Amino acid sequence: MKAQGKRGLCICLALLTALLSSCSRVSSGNGTVPAAPTLPPAADLFTAPVDDSGLMDQTRVNIYLPSRDGQKLLAHQETVAMRRVSGSERALVQALLDSEGDGATRSIGGLKLHGVAPVEVSGDVCTVDLASSALALEYDEMYFVGLAIASTMADVTGIRYVNVLVADQAVSYDVGDNLPAGSVAAHPGEELPILWDAMEARRTPLGGDVSKQPLSTTATLYFPLADGSGFVAEARNLTFSGQTAAILASGLLMALSAGPQVVTGCVTMPDIPSLMTLQPTVSQATEGGKIITLYFREDLQELLEAQGISYPDFIACINWTLCTFIPSVTGVRFFTGSTMLTALYGETYGMISITDGVTRRRFFAAGLRDQDEILLCRGDRLTYVGRSMPADHAGNPRTLLEIMFRGATEEETAQGLRSSLPEGMTDEDIIGIGVENGTLLVNLSGGFADAVSRLDESGQRLCCYAIVNTLCDTLHVNRVRFYWDGEVREYLGTSFYWAGEFMRNHALMDP
Repeated sequence: MKAQGKRGLCICLALLTALLSSCSRVSSGNGTVPAAPTLPPAADLFTAPVDDSGLMDQTRVNIYLPSRDGQKLLAHQETVAMRRVSGSERALVQALLDSEGDGATRSIGGLKLHGVAPVEVSGDVCTVDLASSALALEYDEMYFVGLAIASTMADVTGIRYVNVLVADQAVSYDVGDNLPAGSVAAHPGEELPILWDAMEARRTPLGGDVSKQPLSTTATLYFPLADGSGFVAEARNLTFSGQTAAILASGLLMALSAGPQVVTGCVTMPDIPSLMTLQPTVSQATEGGKIITLYFREDLQELLEAQGISYPDFIACINWTLCTFIPSVTGVRFFTGSTMLTALYGETYGMISITDGVTRRRFFAAGLRDQDEILLCRGDRLTYVGRSMPADHAGNPRTLLEIMFRGATEEETAQGLRSSLPEGMTDEDIIGIGVENGTLLVNLSGGFADAVSRLDESGQRLCCYAIVNTLCDTLHVNRVRFYWDGEVREYLGTSFYWAGEFMRNHALMDP
């Protein structure tokens, strides 16, 4: 997750700083390259953070609301209390739902969020779960709510697609409950009636056969990670031969079989239809809604394990893919041979008791993952490697540092990579992290300082900029200031200068 939009600003700041402070030379395999400058050691105007509460910012953002005449979505500025880590998406959605608009825009009013984790983010996909009162909306109004959320998210966070659920179920845009809402993208400034006409054109005509009405739309697929820790989301443009729940389910399973096109770190998916003994069936749930039943070979679990695929993650990915897209699906039943799945255990999910045989979307919420990048060392250079983490921890600087403490994996070590930070550090060595005036303040322990002091000057430089570059790129800040037990220290046993404020050092990065 690089901060692409601020590249020009960073270059200007770097040039200005180069004039204000002298730059040492850093030896590399390609000769000498200038080290990224440290801003001059002016008086420290900040206070070292003692916890992470300083990551909360009052931020002026664009909230997109329908215009008074209902023709377009217009930006309405509001100040929102947001954390510079995971959780800002929920604050944005809540601000949108609460907004009363202004003279040019109107509220989408009265909608509430549903459940304990009503806003989920993985990659560039956000899923928002609204309370059941949203069912009172007309179809076009529900569509405009999705567009408003997608436009707000795209403007502030860079998220590209939004799924809207109501009471944990996907919504439809037709009376027959067949046309999926799908994953909505931002359309700020476009004519809402024209967009709605295009959506209505996908409906099955009155008296038509829904099984023969083709559909091309965007769906979110969920793929299991190779480390067995859960799954990640990827939006994909798909075409279905019809719009019945069974046809949609078959199409989604085929798309899952093809594997991800963008996200990385996932297992190679098997050909799912070849593992099935019957086509998907659809039945009505006693409490309302639809249940999809899937029939697999008796040896499904053994076949998956032979391919290195976690059985619980496989079940979770299918459940979330179907339940997030197909309208009014309350859950999915799984049969292997003649045996219905009634219990499931996974380290990520714990023990799941499936008393009625219907797996629910909420059973697998703990498996949703997001992906960030950290920096490891290769020789005297820094290189990015991907890491997955629980979705509600993505972008969290404390989490990123903890992951950096773990260093390189065995596979990465075999490829010549190594940790950029001293060994033996833990969460207890992170005293506090905060942001003030665009500067990230990182307060680390005296034990961390002692460990750094045992590194040579080159090692300290790599350690410093591994932290600076990783956190600046992820949190969209420009500068980092270090504290050690609440105090600024100029040197830690070498001539590398730790006081002042650090900016990204692109010269140390692998090309």
